[in-house]
Amino acid sequence: MHARTGLRRQISDLLRTRWMVIALSAISSLTAVLQGAGLGLLPQPLAARGLADPLELSWLASEGAADDLPKVDSGGRFAVYIEEGLGRDDVPRGGELWSLPLAGGEPVRLSAASGVADRILAFRISPDGRWVAYAAASGGRSPILALVRIEGGARRTLAGYAGRADAPLSTGEAGAFAFAADSRSLAWSTGEGTVMSAPLLEEVFSNDFESGDSSGWSDTTPNVCPTPTSGPTLHSSVASDEFWSADASPHIVTTNLLVPAAVTLAVEACAEVRVRPGFDITVQGTLIAFGTPTQRITFRRDNPALPWDSIWVKHPGSASLLFVDLSGGGAAGATVIVEGIDSLHAVQPLWADHLKVVGSTSLGIRLFRRAGFVNNSRDLVVTGSGATDPSAPFPVRMSLNTVWTLPTGTYTGNASDQIQVVGEGGPAVEVDETFHDRGVPYQIGGPAGAFGLIVVDGDAGLATLWIEAGVELRFYSQGSNIGGLFVGTSGSPVATGRIVAQGTAQRPILFTGAGLAPAAGDWEGITFFGALAAGNVLDHVQIDAAGDNGGDAGFGCPPPAFPETSGALKIFEQPTSAFLTNSTISRSSTHGIFRAWIGGQVDFMTSNSFVDVAFCRQVLNRPPLPGVCPVDPPCPQ
Repeated sequence: MHARTGLRRQISDLLRTRWMVIALSAISSLTAVLQGAGLGLLPQPLAARGLADPLELSWLASEGAADDLPKVDSGGRFAVYIEEGLGRDDVPRGGELWSLPLAGGEPVRLSAASGVADRILAFRISPDGRWVAYAAASGGRSPILALVRIEGGARRTLAGYAGRADAPLSTGEAGAFAFAADSRSLAWSTGEGTVMSAPLLEEVFSNDFESGDSSGWSDTTPNVCPTPTSGPTLHSSVASDEFWSADASPHIVTTNLLVPAAVTLAVEACAEVRVRPGFDITVQGTLIAFGTPTQRITFRRDNPALPWDSIWVKHPGSASLLFVDLSGGGAAGATVIVEGIDSLHAVQPLWADHLKVVGSTSLGIRLFRRAGFVNNSRDLVVTGSGATDPSAPFPVRMSLNTVWTLPTGTYTGNASDQIQVVGEGGPAVEVDETFHDRGVPYQIGGPAGAFGLIVVDGDAGLATLWIEAGVELRFYSQGSNIGGLFVGTSGSPVATGRIVAQGTAQRPILFTGAGLAPAAGDWEGITFFGALAAGNVLDHVQIDAAGDNGGDAGFGCPPPAFPETSGALKIFEQPTSAFLTNSTISRSSTHGIFRAWIGGQVDFMTSNSFVDVAFCRQVLNRPPLPGVCPVDPPCPQ
């Protein structure tokens, strides 16, 4: 044991009595950063990069000055502090950084063994409590910035750090450094107003969790967690900030539980939460549950035979669920319910990272009123959904204008392995929207979600619908309510919608009807109204099982034998060129391409194929006035 053991013990005693206050303070700061970061305005999460970026600079500035005061991690597991020590021949040394397990055990030195006159300038603990970054100066040499796990281990020295050995660190000066709010990267000043950032993911997930294999973190795989000694703990209300520790598990929710606005409920890694039948946890404040790959947090049934309701995140609430397993919920429609505020740009209250939702009696996750996932959500697993509710068989149901937030993940093993997308208050895509390839089809509309319409029609200008290669969209129709995809506004002289569906030969994009075996005419097809925007793309796509008549009449010239004015692809204004390329129209119940405009000819036959089209592959458009349709217009079949 090195010198000043008594000092460590005093710090230990002090922090043991204050750790909950400090931890909750840190969590509240994290909450403020998450809520104030403006994530909903970003189309993609920030990438780690070595360049000056105004947003990254403001991120550093928002954190305040790093300091050398003792700290406790957000989970209350470790105290980190600086202690002066003695070097060889009892020469005083400038201090070393130590981590003390608050549950018991010996301190661990985080700073590397160093020479005379070293000193730790300042340090930070990452919001998730896993990392410590510290700046150190040694013998007049340039200071270093190092990163180490909070429980100890090899340190990682970061290049380009511009700390100063002769002055404390402060915001805006050379030497600033801070973790991102999601603990995924560390940024630091290199001097002269530039910033470097480094990703931490390869360190956090070095155990191959990124392979897509989730078997090692299922809700049935035992965690590497100590046996609780203080539980069970009953909960019927949360009136102020609370911390649910692993040792007090199981935490049993005995009634509907509300986390009020401005209140934080933090759940420790390894904690187990059990919810009694028919009850939910409604979050209008903040729920933070940070597990680890081998110390996951579980929410499950208290009664094995009866489901609990949900975690309901309701505006202005937010939830951050990291390595959390939810099982046996869904009695109220979904295991996780996220409610937004109908704003045009999605609010994003749910951070899901390695979250697993298992065995929901209904939907796995339901997001409505235009609520979405936080941008850097990922590796979401939803399986076993729709176990007893045939009207809610999907892993995820979400709103148009929020689909772009759906994270990477696994969405199979449910009653219906499709992402259900519905229009709320209308079917319009009013701002740019992206359908990512997440490995399962998207069903547009369906049970409890109206019929399947997408109308790409910008609210304050041009809106673009982007569809990734490999995506499959299935449009739901019911009775006279015919599903379809519509781009633009009828008669509009200004383009309000655009579609960019860029498939590949290996990963084409499929547009088809709903159901396991759609038939010809199960939906209307793709229709372009009004002025056409530049940049429409339908490349390597298949438009299948379309052709139903939704009531739109155009000015084309169908032959007398086939007077129907419908088709799998309908275009009402003359395009500058054919934007359907390398594609297939199959099983149309009427025409293939209905050119419904008045004007010159633009041929859509080249490079495209037609399979089982009932009428014309391509209908002749009406010639410019005063021209009229020929008596026997061409009708290639």
